[in-house]
Amino acid sequence: MEKQRQSNFELLRLVCMLMVLVCHANGYVNEADLSGSTGVVRLLINQFCLVCVNVFVMISGWFGVNASWKGAFKLWFQVLYVTAFCVVVALFAGIPISFKADVLSYVFLGSGYWFVVSYLILYALAPVLNSFAATTSRQTFQGVLFAWFLAEFAYGFLGGQGYFDRGFSPLFFIGLYLLARYVRLYPERVFTFKGGTDISIYTAACLLSALLFWFGYKWFGKGFHLNQYDSPLAIIASLYFLLAFSKMHFSNTWINWMASSAFAIYLIHVHSLFYPTFKSWVAQIRDAYGLYSIGPLLVFILAIAVACILIDKPRIWLWDRLNCKRVKA
Repeated sequence: MEKQRQSNFELLRLVCMLMVLVCHANGYVNEADLSGSTGVVRLLINQFCLVCVNVFVMISGWFGVNASWKGAFKLWFQVLYVTAFCVVVALFAGIPISFKADVLSYVFLGSGYWFVVSYLILYALAPVLNSFAATTSRQTFQGVLFAWFLAEFAYGFLGGQGYFDRGFSPLFFIGLYLLARYVRLYPERVFTFKGGTDISIYTAACLLSALLFWFGYKWFGKGFHLNQYDSPLAIIASLYFLLAFSKMHFSNTWINWMASSAFAIYLIHVHSLFYPTFKSWVAQIRDAYGLYSIGPLLVFILAIAVACILIDKPRIWLWDRLNCKRVKA
């Protein structure tokens, strides 16, 4: 029997996926967008939701991934299911389909789902990372984390080197995974504040990030990469957002049920056969409501999230049936 999932972390998964939707609806924020109050609002939204991907990876580090071929195939099966669903819908909707761009690049884990590829590489390395975390000394663990984040700061955040790829790479995921693992194994004083304090630190880091980005643009004409996952402030905000949820303790069957399909929110809405439509709907809502579009957009985002969760449920049923047949055989 599967171990009962902790609803506080399941809620965190859902929140992260909603933040991904908000980020994509908000649009990628760059220096050219920071004109007027609308640009400032978009910047604030972006910086507060920027933790979404980092936290999703950190959750894996917090618990320590129990990697297996079955787990990897389960993730690939979800990718296959979502891709098949998008193709079927596109056929009925009359949307042109490119077999190479819309099918192969997703099913065979090409450039379609960058997160899935990076996460699977992390997943394959998880046993090594777990063994290191469990057997090395606390001092050595601290030294490795310090060296990694120093290299990431110098060559990733400041240098913009491709192997860190603004926080999109497996190498960056490894650092996040180890950081969360260390915090879980060694709850030092700086990590054991009350949940309200954690949220305050998250809020302060996000606000400072937005402020520095805005001033950087105004004074120097650039935001110094503070709108990227590998920003030090984004990493700090991500860690304390995770810590805030870790200190909640409750159980809710509905949250667990929804969270079991949370990843489908990402997989469905960013698929190339659906994403242009998603962006078009967002643009239509903005044009229709103007300055008052935040409310309608939030309703739209929640509707998309619920729809993706419901679409994914047959996939879980299919996986369970296939798994049962394999066990019986």
